[in-house]
Amino acid sequence: LSKIYFKGGMKNQMEIMLNQLISDQTIKWAWETQVQENWHLSWKDHFRSIVIENKLAILPPWEEDSHAEITIRIKPGMAFGTGHHETTWLMLQKMLFHVKPEMTVLDLGAGSGILSIAAWKMGASKIDSVENDFNCEDNFIENLELNKISDGILYHYGDVLNWDNMNHDIILANIDRKVLQKLIPKLINVKGKIILSGLLLSDYDKIKKLCEKYEFKIEEQSVKGDWICLMLIIS
Repeated sequence: LSKIYFKGGMKNQMEIMLNQLISDQTIKWAWETQVQENWHLSWKDHFRSIVIENKLAILPPWEEDSHAEITIRIKPGMAFGTGHHETTWLMLQKMLFHVKPEMTVLDLGAGSGILSIAAWKMGASKIDSVENDFNCEDNFIENLELNKISDGILYHYGDVLNWDNMNHDIILANIDRKVLQKLIPKLINVKGKIILSGLLLSDYDKIKKLCEKYEFKIEEQSVKGDWICLMLIIS
């Protein structure tokens, strides 16, 4: 007995293909519709607070306030970014040292909004948050409301590779390597700092060569588990 999942709307197409592939075999199958559920609610028993550098605490909505300098409330949802993944943790740690009051910040691949919210709480004056996953928007807005943020963060639905306003003091991109490889050449005129993650340690050599090709200097790097975070500046 096996289960295979397909995107919605493909049933008729798959019926034809299956009939062609197994026309001479005795195989039966049945279709079920997988309902999109609020799976994130099951995280409640497992989602615990995180504290980074004894300064920044990430809490679920149901937990009491922490005594950290910066507190962020995040509701787990369809969007990536609760602080538990190593890459998000590394990005937040790096931001603690580099995001200063009145800076402008660009958050590429904003997901749940956790990095944008962190930048706002660190004093950034304007944050542009870009995300191309339609399912993320509701969770992003919900997290802004949880943190009582009504202005200062602008959500933009779109592909980060099509975004062309790079005039920010700090650019954040916690995205997978394939997207970053396409993104880095688009950052050649950036005057601010660039903080990247979504990278495995095994990706380092490829990214380093790409950075050298476009005259970026890897100013800092941090590692957590199998993941790495890099800060780039124009060399």
